[in-house]
Amino acid sequence: MEGRYGGPQARIGSIAGKLKRHGIEMIAVIPLNDSEFFYRRLLENGTPVRRMKLHRLTKRGPDLLKFLVLFVWELFSLYRMFKKEQVNIVHCNGSWQIKGVIAGKLARKNVVWHLNDTEMPGLMRFIFRFVALHFCDFYINAGERVKTYYLNDPRLWKKHMVEIQSPVDTSIFSPKNARTDEKIARFSGLRIVTVGNLNPRKGIEYFIQMASLLNKHHDNLNFFVVGSHFATQRKYIKAISDLVKNLDVENVHFYGISDDVPSIMKAADVYVCSSISEASPISVWEAMSMAKAIVTTDVGDVAKFIRDAHNGFVIPPKDAATLAARVGMLIEDEELRKDFGARARDVAVNSLDIDVCAKKHAQFYREIMKRA
Repeated sequence: MEGRYGGPQARIGSIAGKLKRHGIEMIAVIPLNDSEFFYRRLLENGTPVRRMKLHRLTKRGPDLLKFLVLFVWELFSLYRMFKKEQVNIVHCNGSWQIKGVIAGKLARKNVVWHLNDTEMPGLMRFIFRFVALHFCDFYINAGERVKTYYLNDPRLWKKHMVEIQSPVDTSIFSPKNARTDEKIARFSGLRIVTVGNLNPRKGIEYFIQMASLLNKHHDNLNFFVVGSHFATQRKYIKAISDLVKNLDVENVHFYGISDDVPSIMKAADVYVCSSISEASPISVWEAMSMAKAIVTTDVGDVAKFIRDAHNGFVIPPKDAATLAARVGMLIEDEELRKDFGARARDVAVNSLDIDVCAKKHAQFYREIMKRA
């Protein structure tokens, strides 16, 4: 239901091509609104796409009204499409995808609900639990914290579920294969990068506060925030802009969206994740795959793959001072940056590579068909 490009959309596009090797074809169903970039990426991957008039659940009044008024019609449209395409499994991405789950169940399809966040309003969690109990039997959770957050109801423990982390294509996100982003490379000194669409979950304010603290002790640094600026986040983006002005951090640069994240990562000396809430943060996995020294908040399942002070630093969320202290250690120690990066890439290749994740998807789909 969400057409804007982000981590879940990147996962859908990358997994689709790999599943073909396992004899599985995926059709991506996406909304017409805000999906042009996502649509192009899917076509580039050779993924069949169906674009439909679908409205996502949102807090914005006009969009919420459309979601409610058109709920039955859009649910019927999905139902009809599932029947026409004769699909075996309806894979719904994200806890907000209630229409797809219900339509899949009514069409008598096997419905998989893929849970990939750890933040939802209380009312929506109640609605999710009701729909989960009555309309879905199969779950993919993007990490242990996601499972605990959504599936801690004893009535849901009988459901069939599997953990599959967000994947990274380690052949594309490779220090040897990626080029260096020229826009970032033209800046001298050390370059500290974070990637993510601008919204409160990404904790960009702590990244900016970190930059201010580091500027007091180090010269010739540049900080880059790479990600989309959505109209729905105007209030947050203004607060971020005001913070930059108030702290006078002129070396914080807002890059905007990029369709070549490997080149962004290649140009970085240190990668920072300042998020306050994540599930399976794909940008962190991408930085690991690019052999970057990483400082990340302890969100989602990062601590499973980044061991503090072994292949990166893991710190508590909302702590700009500690963020600055750990990044400062990496600024001062080039060898440590190299060691962390090499170890991080080994973990990404062995545990998070897209082929590993695609195999888990295929195995789970086949288990579902056997049960059916």
